[in-house]
Amino acid sequence: MASSSPLSLSRGFTVEQYSRVIDRCQDVDELRSLAKLLLKVWRQQADLNEQYGAQLLRIKPTDMGRTTG
Repeated sequence: MASSSPLSLSRGFTVEQYSRVIDRCQDVDELRSLAKLLLKVWRQQADLNEQYGAQLLRIKPTDMGRTTG
């Protein structure tokens, strides 16, 4: 599990636990649905990080790279 920032032990355990569930899954539709959900959550987290960073720096967040949906 390579990452640019270390995870706490409990978070690392949770990631490993769900990674194993994904590895065992044979249902392509379920995996597709999960991938879409993870993409949505990742984008929401990135937006929150951008907004929080902009708030800390007292600047306006950019709209670059954002799409509707």
